Amino acid sequence: MRVTTRTFPDPQGLCPVPVTEYTLQNDHGVSVSCINYGAIITDVRMPDRNGNVESIVLRFPDLTGYIAHGSLYLGAIVGRTAGRIDNASFELNGAMYDLPKNDGENDLHGNGEFSTALWEAEVFDMVDPNVCDHRQKVSVTFFYTSPAGANGFPGEVHVEVTYVLNNNSQFEIEYRATTTEDTLFDPTNHTYFNLSGGLKRDILSQVLIADVDRFVELRDDLIPTGNILPVDGTAFDFRLGEPFSQGRASEHPQNVMVGHGYDHPFLFRDDGNHSLRMTDAVSGRVLTLTTDAPAFVMYTCNTADGSIELADGPLVSFAGAALEAQGWPDAIHLPGAPAPVLKQGKTFRRKTVWSFDLV
Repeated sequence: MRVTTRTFPDPQGLCPVPVTEYTLQNDHGVSVSCINYGAIITDVRMPDRNGNVESIVLRFPDLTGYIAHGSLYLGAIVGRTAGRIDNASFELNGAMYDLPKNDGENDLHGNGEFSTALWEAEVFDMVDPNVCDHRQKVSVTFFYTSPAGANGFPGEVHVEVTYVLNNNSQFEIEYRATTTEDTLFDPTNHTYFNLSGGLKRDILSQVLIADVDRFVELRDDLIPTGNILPVDGTAFDFRLGEPFSQGRASEHPQNVMVGHGYDHPFLFRDDGNHSLRMTDAVSGRVLTLTTDAPAFVMYTCNTADGSIELADGPLVSFAGAALEAQGWPDAIHLPGAPAPVLKQGKTFRRKTVWSFDLV
């Protein structure tokens, strides 16, 4: 196992300082690359059943794409809060807070603060050359301080995001944060997966298994209505495993509204860790996502038109699936939703694990 670094390409000189890419690699052909701009995951590579190592995420070849198309949040850490906040405002402890309206009348992904920040980084290596087992791991921790009042949020927030890869082909994302005042806090990672490798095919034939029986109904501006709907008998039912194509074929009003696909929160049951699984029968690749977050948002590039060029080809509809482990979007306005409030004196902790396997 090892960690390597390089200066990430910035051909247009868009960043005032050089950006560093860190690549965590294990002994089984799995690697994860990330940069200190936005703590973005720039690549994930794994072998297929024939041993061909390829990229399984949507990515840009250099910093130009990440900056020019920042609204895709490709591979980025998003926050302070993931998802949309209705009318870009909220009340907390009797005070009203106004946020930037960067998505119509709403706030989306904390106005891109975390995904465009330059984070500090520290590499950690737990590899003993005389020992070879799954406990060996390499990691990089990114540090960022969000100033009090940034994008309208109260409190100075100190954030740590640690990416850990072990020799059992498990990749962990660990979040920690503290604040000087009560504030909203609910980040996620916004990586898009496509297990075909090198974007050879779209994800329509790839299969998702997700043991969730409820999803959140959305308004046409993608803000939750407050209605929690059962998945039974709909294209939102992935409990037994279904291809992503069922969303494109569906005439359910919620699928149609977002472009015959998905851009919806799915709610896990309240039983600790939760998981979902994505598989590609052609390559044999399997991704299992396990998290202690209460929900995940699935977005499937429903209306992409091919005009954006990625490292491995054009961004087309169903080019990838973002599986965003997080709290309920707009939870501050939803009665019964898990509170998205980080209190002064408390530490926010969350972990999501991606496991890479073959069938």
